Amino acid sequence: MELKTSEIHRRLDAKFKIGSVEASDLLSVLLLAAVMNLVLGRVPYGAVLIFGIPAALFVGLYFGKRGKPDGYLQHAIKFYLSSGELRAGNKEDHR
Repeated sequence: MELKTSEIHRRLDAKFKIGSVEASDLLSVLLLAAVMNLVLGRVPYGAVLIFGIPAALFVGLYFGKRGKPDGYLQHAIKFYLSSGELRAGNKEDHR
């Protein structure tokens, strides 16, 4: 009888966000900054690149994904990289 009367919280499927940005986006920007620090750490203008490129990516992701559904970026990349042909069977069957 406990199962039929148990409470269910409303937002179980909510995305984990940090400062209105998805955690995966923030982690990817920080990972890019860390890799760029390893590669460009000794370059004279490396600090500008190390902070500038990830900041530009963060701003682009923040404003680019605003109001879009979940998984928008993955589906958009898949759409633009596909050939545009959808087939239900083998290539030989549709000649």
